[in-house]
Amino acid sequence: MKWNKIGYLWLVLWIIPLITFAQIPERPNPHKLVNDLADVLDVGQEQSLEQTLVQFNNETSTQIVVVTVPSLNGYDRADFAFRIGETWGVGQQGKNNGIVMLVKPKVGNERGEVYISVGYGLEGVIPDAVANRQVIDNEMIPRFKEN
Repeated sequence: MKWNKIGYLWLVLWIIPLITFAQIPERPNPHKLVNDLADVLDVGQEQSLEQTLVQFNNETSTQIVVVTVPSLNGYDRADFAFRIGETWGVGQQGKNNGIVMLVKPKVGNERGEVYISVGYGLEGVIPDAVANRQVIDNEMIPRFKEN
């Protein structure tokens, strides 16, 4: 009887992370830097932003991925953005120089959520506090309010 309880515990400990992992959206194929899964951008905005981010990636080797999602699937916004960066492989391997800009738009009574997850290789250049206070609070939120 004791072995069954231990076996059950191990099974639960292995299944829970797999269920949680499945809630992060798969990276669209072909890979893009702008992934409008919440369908908030028009085609022109998406193409323009994609071109800008591709050019930035090519000139700096820093990869910025913009992701809009209709739901955070119960995750904290920081954890969700971090998991996207990890599972999608944002940034150059070994350099950890990727940035995920996550936007969950306001829908109905649900509040909007925004977060910028900065890879460890860029923390000296863009600390989390700067990304999330300066960029989100001073740049993004005021523009969202303007629609």
